[in-house]
Amino acid sequence: MFTTIRKHQRWLMTLIAALTIIAFAWLYNTTDLERVGSNIVAKIYGRDVMQVDIERAVRNYQLALALGQFELVRDLSGQAQSEDQAANNFIWNLMVMQHEAARLGVEPGDQAVVDRIKTLPVFQTTGQFDPVKYSTFMQEQLAPRGFTERQLESVIRDSLRLAGIKELVGSPAVVLPGEATAALNRIRPLNLEILRWKAATVAKNVQVDDKELAEAFAARAPNLQVPEKRSVRYVLFALQPDQRQLEGAERVAALQKAATATGDLSQALTDGGGDLVTVAAQRGLEVRTTPFFAADASTGGALDGADGEVVPAAAAVAFRLPQGAGNFEIVQVGNDGFAVIEVAGVEAARPMTFEEARADLRADLIAGKRDAMVRELADGNLAELRAAMTGGKDFAAAAKASGVKPEKVAGLSVLDRELSPDQRQIAMAAIDMADGTLGSFTPSPDGGFAVYVASRGELDEQAAAEQRPRMENGLLEGKEMLLFAQWLATARQESALQILRPLM
Repeated sequence: MFTTIRKHQRWLMTLIAALTIIAFAWLYNTTDLERVGSNIVAKIYGRDVMQVDIERAVRNYQLALALGQFELVRDLSGQAQSEDQAANNFIWNLMVMQHEAARLGVEPGDQAVVDRIKTLPVFQTTGQFDPVKYSTFMQEQLAPRGFTERQLESVIRDSLRLAGIKELVGSPAVVLPGEATAALNRIRPLNLEILRWKAATVAKNVQVDDKELAEAFAARAPNLQVPEKRSVRYVLFALQPDQRQLEGAERVAALQKAATATGDLSQALTDGGGDLVTVAAQRGLEVRTTPFFAADASTGGALDGADGEVVPAAAAVAFRLPQGAGNFEIVQVGNDGFAVIEVAGVEAARPMTFEEARADLRADLIAGKRDAMVRELADGNLAELRAAMTGGKDFAAAAKASGVKPEKVAGLSVLDRELSPDQRQIAMAAIDMADGTLGSFTPSPDGGFAVYVASRGELDEQAAAEQRPRMENGLLEGKEMLLFAQWLATARQESALQILRPLM
């Protein structure tokens, strides 16, 4: 693929090959056959899933984001609540989709992959495929991270598989007459009166005594743990400060030198089976040791120099790396180099003492009391308002009688791209409310609010005409996404997936 580009990129392919060798040294390290034998992560469709399969899928997840394949990431990540959960969902759903695509005959050919790559915005200039941008992306984005052109093609092939399957399973989706009109009515400008309850005002009266702290500690003690911490030894191969501003071919050449040195040390460790200190000393390399850090890379203090770069990079793998000679990993350190690491020490998790937990317990108890007081006050005010309105008073008179001063907002529209987070939360809380109704309490970062919908403005004809096609497309896409999600859930259930150990 892209034969013309390749003819002029022999030196780039040499670099990619070198980095691929390093990746294989990392992913396929066979110094300990027993360790490899226990590397089965899961079973799916009756076959074993190895750690290398997971690493490959994680790289595809990262590359899909870099290439702007957000639909692929979104649809395979599902309703994830965190980055780790999104990556986990993506890994298993990707395997299911690939299996089902082959079964359904939804397998894009090489030319389809080439054509799709040429349409990616990251590779275009003024709407046309730009070989220079493609080459630059390969040099500056893929090669330094150990990615290859084959992985790029794999991600695009998966995107085409997704599109083909969605077309099949989403074909029954249609937008019924009147659905767009009903949806447009929901987004008419809102004239609101907003009642607010400020947490900061309530918090002044919140007190927590030592007895409450002791009781909370006793109740939560089983879950109050100082997490395991680890320290790693490392040899760093990174660009020097004066090299970090390099660009283009000069930067790639410098990174190639660092990658080659990393691979040489990795091979020496593999061949010799020794520990990092011994092998590095034989090669005249400096070995450094980090402070102890938690799985989130926190150390309880500031990190200086190289430690500050290595710890965040090493934290993701250090807690699944066994301690002892021959157990090492290669990690990418930012965008400027690599490090070979091994575990230097382990501090086991232990129960927190009361003094260690005191500050967090106090803050948690205060926040809980504050939020409860805000809600209690709001519920009382809202009950008075509703009783007064039921008795015949209008909203303004009822609010005045209850001592709550509403804040008036006119013409609030969810279509306004300039809305603040607070305004958008209010608009979304009121979007389905009828005119003349009072909503319930909604928590917010600064306390909470309730909305009274005084009236709705009219959506002007021009805005309605502009929004109708988007609304219809949005409704259709939503129905197609639902059908695909239902299909994927069924297919995953039929895959006989058994996860044998956590991925992250």
